[in-house]
Amino acid sequence: MELHEVASYLEKVGLQYMATIGLDGKPKVRPVQFMVEYGGRLWFCTNSKKSMYAELLKNPWIDLCASKLLEDEIQTAWIRLSAEAVFEENLAVKKMIMEKSAIVHELYENNAEHPLFKVFYLKNIKGSLNNLGHVKGLSERADFAKPEEFEF
Repeated sequence: MELHEVASYLEKVGLQYMATIGLDGKPKVRPVQFMVEYGGRLWFCTNSKKSMYAELLKNPWIDLCASKLLEDEIQTAWIRLSAEAVFEENLAVKKMIMEKSAIVHELYENNAEHPLFKVFYLKNIKGSLNNLGHVKGLSERADFAKPEEFEF
């Protein structure tokens, strides 16, 4: 699987769930939205006042999972990945995100240089795209897609 295919799947799903290690040492899971693929990287954003920002500064490792249940449940795919979040002041990415997301545009008053607006990309990505019909320990069926592993 190529990076652009992972980006395309995340885009199609729309909402993902990201797990971080909380400041209290316990896992925290929250909905996030993949924003853009740029420079060979998957970019997300947050607010520097949110706990997620502080958590990622302390421990940048995340897990992310996403799926969109299809009418034919057995054909539903889901993606899971682990990665390291890297914050970078990248004005080009911030402008792209502002153009893409109406909520980001509104929250930060169409100001890509808003001091609370932070962007980060994922590195050391390792994951897989799976099919709900492919379950370890159960008999293999030819009509179920096999997991596609990726690493970037």
